[in-house]
Amino acid sequence: MSDESDFLYGDSTPSSLKTNFIALLRDVIDFGVTVLQCDTRLAESVRRAAVFSATMDREIVGAEAVVLEVSRALERLPIAEPASLPGRCAVRIHQGAVEMVRLEVEQARAEVAGENARAAKEVAREREACSKALATLLLQHELPDEAGVLHLTIAADGHYKGELHAHAPYGLDWVAALDVPTSSPLAQVLRIERVVERLEVQAPEEAGWIRKETKIRGQRLDRLYLAQLTIDPVETVMKLRATPEATGGGFDVSFRREPRRVQLVRIFEGDASPDAPYDMDDEDAAKLRSLHDSLVEMATALLSHKKAIVSARLDDTPIEKLEAPRALIDRIVAHIAPTVQEIGRRSLTPGELVLKRRVSDTHREELFISRAEVEQKLQPLSVEARRAFDALELSQRAAAPAEAAPKRVSSAPSAIDLADSDLLSESADAEAAGETPTDFLRGVGPEQGATPNKSPRPMVVVPGASPPRPSNGPRD
Repeated sequence: MSDESDFLYGDSTPSSLKTNFIALLRDVIDFGVTVLQCDTRLAESVRRAAVFSATMDREIVGAEAVVLEVSRALERLPIAEPASLPGRCAVRIHQGAVEMVRLEVEQARAEVAGENARAAKEVAREREACSKALATLLLQHELPDEAGVLHLTIAADGHYKGELHAHAPYGLDWVAALDVPTSSPLAQVLRIERVVERLEVQAPEEAGWIRKETKIRGQRLDRLYLAQLTIDPVETVMKLRATPEATGGGFDVSFRREPRRVQLVRIFEGDASPDAPYDMDDEDAAKLRSLHDSLVEMATALLSHKKAIVSARLDDTPIEKLEAPRALIDRIVAHIAPTVQEIGRRSLTPGELVLKRRVSDTHREELFISRAEVEQKLQPLSVEARRAFDALELSQRAAAPAEAAPKRVSSAPSAIDLADSDLLSESADAEAAGETPTDFLRGVGPEQGATPNKSPRPMVVVPGASPPRPSNGPRD
């Protein structure tokens, strides 16, 4: 069953989700906690180095002021002869003060440089940790709304090299290296005849020794090798060449989606200019589309074999050089928040976000993450850092319904005048005041002159209700 229709919301209504969003959410939270912790430590390292540098700058200014005060004090001394003992002492004192301050200032600046170097190492380490955390997330999941271009080329070792160049709509771009397993048809350079036994299409070809003429002739593409394949959402291009080393002549075949067309371009060996693109007729285009579909299926199967993130950038800045890594999790959370909120609204179990995966026509699997689990994952973060996840509306406190105050219910049956709503109201008020259902009867019995209730209106015995207040007769 296709992933496109596998996932339902918790209330069993269809969703547009194509992947296990609950697993993604769980890993996004883990990634966010790591990034926010790194961001906090990084900011603290920068702050500590800045404070230390500013402190040392103030102390250096103070030390230099000491030398100035010493010089001024020595100038005020009544020394007539510089060569005299007092004069020589004054010179030595001034020189000593200048030298001592110079050494101390050099030491202070060395300490500042050392602190800055330590801070720089800590910052680099934290940014590297963020980069690794992002790589883990990207290798395990396809991000919502990501778009990618798959490139397959022949590497220097004679095997295919696969890469996915992906983009997310909030400014994140990355390149993932793909492993080509030995079980894949692309484990070795592919000759087209291994996909299509005989593939011949009509294409223009220049012929003639004396008088060159262009004629439409049959071209055997099954004898060529797949040298390069680029799968783009807009257009797929395959380059077919005469040798497994991707040398010699051949053809470039492009499959454009809008407008829908198939074009063939003849490539000559050496530096000769290629022919003009040639639009294939419907019959040959159908043959080439069959080849296209087979090769795309082989190549896209490699997407489940991501082995490394080669590079990642946010707004053209490498992830390992971001000044504030928190910007990354802020953007991811903002993008997935509407989906998380929708899952929450459609989850029937309080305190959980639930999806259902259709396993078969008669079996569904429930996937969930509890708000308690989310709270536990966020425990290492400060209150301020946790606000990065507020848009997801996953807080237990925000999701918990207000508890109604418990009602006191009497277990003793009582008679109620169904027409006397005032008595019901008075009885309810008495209960709220802490009185028992019969407290208001005390002192109103016949022995005190009260007349029995002669109301002709019907009475009913209701368990837990308060009895009617006796009256002196029917009401008007």
